[in-house]
Amino acid sequence: MKSWLKGMVCAAVGVAAVCGAAACAPAPVSGEAKLSFAGNLQKLYGGTDGYPQAVLVAKTSVIENAPAAVAQMESYMAGSAAYLAEAQPQTVVSLLSECYEPDLAPSFNANNLTSQVISNCSVKYTPAAAGKEKVVSFLTALNGMDASLVTGVPGDAFFYAGGAAAGTVSGSYRVFAPDGAPALALSYAISEAEGETFEYNIVAADSIRLKVTGDSPEADFCILPVNLAANLLRSGEKYKMLGTVTNGNMFLLSTHTDKPAIEDTEDLSLLIGSKIGVVQLANVPGLTLRLTLENAGVGYKILTEADASLADDKVNLVAVGAGDVTLAGGYDYFLCPEPAASAKVKASAK
Repeated sequence: MKSWLKGMVCAAVGVAAVCGAAACAPAPVSGEAKLSFAGNLQKLYGGTDGYPQAVLVAKTSVIENAPAAVAQMESYMAGSAAYLAEAQPQTVVSLLSECYEPDLAPSFNANNLTSQVISNCSVKYTPAAAGKEKVVSFLTALNGMDASLVTGVPGDAFFYAGGAAAGTVSGSYRVFAPDGAPALALSYAISEAEGETFEYNIVAADSIRLKVTGDSPEADFCILPVNLAANLLRSGEKYKMLGTVTNGNMFLLSTHTDKPAIEDTEDLSLLIGSKIGVVQLANVPGLTLRLTLENAGVGYKILTEADASLADDKVNLVAVGAGDVTLAGGYDYFLCPEPAASAKVKASAK
């Protein structure tokens, strides 16, 4: 059916004789204007496991001196996916509510957190020993796209080898996570909290780096974007990566009901000629989309104010903010993170 659809699109624009991925242009827009989910970037890039988005690190001194605390934290992270699959969204909102730093407006609340949004945030813990190869591969690819975002790929010293045995946890430990999808990974740990062994803190995403830097960093355990962890901590001297905790939360939204869904990599050629607004185009989400297109052999063009002309033979990418994800502006698709993606779709349906 997919090859038939591509042939029909090419015939419609008079290029049936040379129909192929680079020649096909999108069909004319005739469907209802409406934001709808049209593709899962995690699946398109990395199949069922997505791509390593956020990782958990622990102070090297904690790993060396308090292995039982490390084992306990890993146990909490390992149980997070199963817990979130069954938890009521309101329960998750309540658990997290006490952990936000003062004056921070949480990304998740009772109005926007649903079971589907939780699922879309791809929380799944993979220990460093099992996920190291994938993290290195992803960071290497990002470094090749933009070395300013990944200034160096970590070596073996950055990755925790595992092996801490469960036991009685003594002392107290501060745990930090940035607001957004990574914070969901703390839900199970918070629900199991006993006493004051672990203190959980959710902070603004743009300040999470401060928790692992300086002469005496605050965090004993911290969830960080994978590229930030690599940039700041790759020597393994102060912190080591325990594992991956989230695996992407970016989704394609179509702006009209007749736009084709992009269900797998074969479908990416259907985006050729389209105009896609990308939230965080210059950062990891945008780079991951570009990598996904490159891996599928689909060309793209980044539109700028100086050159805003659409390319008929490429996917056209435009940097937008979350507030720009609307039906205005002539976009065919958007790439948008959860929970904003679900909120936009819900608002469009009204």
